[in-house]
Amino acid sequence: MIWWLRQRGAFDLLPFSLFAFVLSISLTSNLILVLPAYLGNYSVPTELSNFFCLVPSVALVSCLERRLPGMERSAVRRLDARDIALVTGFALLASAVATAMTPLDSEAMWTAARNNLLFCGLALGSWPLLGHRASLLPAFWMILAMFTGGRHVNDPYPWVIVTEKADVAHAATGAALVFLTGLVLLTCLVPRTAR
Repeated sequence: MIWWLRQRGAFDLLPFSLFAFVLSISLTSNLILVLPAYLGNYSVPTELSNFFCLVPSVALVSCLERRLPGMERSAVRRLDARDIALVTGFALLASAVATAMTPLDSEAMWTAARNNLLFCGLALGSWPLLGHRASLLPAFWMILAMFTGGRHVNDPYPWVIVTEKADVAHAATGAALVFLTGLVLLTCLVPRTAR
């Protein structure tokens, strides 16, 4: 058990990533960016902290990539179930910590918690197909969200989710569905011997 936790980075990679995520969103929650819109008619302002919501998803892909395939094929215990529990727990913990920080800036922290689930779901769902390149999908989604723009001033396209306000129901629902879909894809698409 200890070798598996050490190999996956549960003692160094994941705690450091959580600390970096929490520190960066707390320091940048009030900094607003307005990037040019190349596809939409209007630029949509977003907080700089939204970019740092990518940190946990990159950490999850790195965690899943730190495997010892030869040793794990001969393991008696179900390492695949433990991997799923570890990455799910870390993603939910990062969102819970961001939610607990709402006294600092309630809207920014709720948005960070939601976007963390969205990005982690994208990374986990694409990892069986893309491997170590799975962290590029959340980054691509973020870039697309920034430069797509919006339908009107402060009104992004509904599918973007990232730049929506914290109290928008369809954005929270969409992020939760993407996260659950990512877990289902992670569970179903990767054979046990490859984990």
